[in-house]
Amino acid sequence: MHRLFSLLLPVALASGCAMAQALKPIEDVEPEVTKEVAAAVAHMAVDPAAEAAPLLRACPAQAAPPLELLQRTVDGEERNYLYRTRCGKALLVSATYGKSRAIKRLTVKAE
Repeated sequence: MHRLFSLLLPVALASGCAMAQALKPIEDVEPEVTKEVAAAVAHMAVDPAAEAAPLLRACPAQAAPPLELLQRTVDGEERNYLYRTRCGKALLVSATYGKSRAIKRLTVKAE
């Protein structure tokens, strides 16, 4: 019995951690920020020099991808946003706005 429990415990913990990491969309109270981030992602998709361009190839050309807001945090004068989009597969888009109210950092990675 002890062996069975010791084998099942890591499996249960791993599946619980995976469920805790699954983010759900939250209410987007700043739709103008989301539109700006979506436009920046669309620009990255057509820029062959952009690091995330290969991830965004499945997105429709010249169209801003729909974004779901997953998380919004404030750190001093910076606001951080985490979005999910689907361009063939699920992608995470992270945007940081500085005190100038402009995108300071934008990254895209596979979810």
